[in-house]
Amino acid sequence: MSDDNSSTSNWSMRGLKRWLHTAPETRDELMKLVQDSRQFLEPDTVDMLEGVLDLPATQVREIMTPRPQVEGIREHDSLADIMDMIMETTHSRYPVFDSQDDDAVIGILLAKDLIPLLVKKIREKEENHTKFHLKSYIRQPLYISETARSDTLLRSLQRTQVHMAVVVDEFGNMTGVVTMEDLLEEIVGDIVDEHDDFNEDSDMNNIVPHPEKPNTWIVQASTLIEDCNEELNTTFDDTDVDTMGGLVMQELGYVGDLEGQSVITQNWHISIIDVEGRFIKVLELTPVFDEAVSNDN
Repeated sequence: MSDDNSSTSNWSMRGLKRWLHTAPETRDELMKLVQDSRQFLEPDTVDMLEGVLDLPATQVREIMTPRPQVEGIREHDSLADIMDMIMETTHSRYPVFDSQDDDAVIGILLAKDLIPLLVKKIREKEENHTKFHLKSYIRQPLYISETARSDTLLRSLQRTQVHMAVVVDEFGNMTGVVTMEDLLEEIVGDIVDEHDDFNEDSDMNNIVPHPEKPNTWIVQASTLIEDCNEELNTTFDDTDVDTMGGLVMQELGYVGDLEGQSVITQNWHISIIDVEGRFIKVLELTPVFDEAVSNDN
């Protein structure tokens, strides 16, 4: 059996060498080369190579956490408030917002940077006497345009040796944050750690069947339209917007009392079932049959 495996391996190496004899001249040719390599390479390896090649074509705004979902700290928050936030969200980094402007980031707080202070407080037992100055612990933020390429973001993070960047639009307004983990997930897929809620935080569960309604799906509004199209075999247009929440906002054409609103597009009935302020969080999708559509009209 070992001889058979050796023969197969030698055949694969010879085939791979012949296959790589002509170097690709364009990115499309290189991408096709990678996709065709599944006969020689492990599927996970091919997926990673495709992820790397996709980085230049992926804009930062496609992988960032949008502003309404960003969990941050205020400039004048007390140490107790900050620790409550850290314990509740279990993130390792937090943007720190100016006390006068919720969209102005003055720095990035690393949770681990508070450890020396906490140790000192425990040892000296001076909880009520040691004054806490948040600005002494925050780090200079890195800003990146929402239209920048993901490979540009990667080089910026490497150069500055930081793992989080603040995403801004053409006017300099904050639109979200993006992390090194977001970039890595573009290459290797979802990274779920011991603190992640597998039902809420993981992109792998952005689209789930409704537990009570047949032929109905619960979809997080932050789900990319292309992912929904792939998962549910839908044909939603992502020319002007990227997410399912953005699609619904585009169809509604206004921002008002969103909860309970619904639209019908591409033979799908989409209802908003959870909002936070002006931000759509969760949608309910149900296919609409042609007969039902005609009756409604």
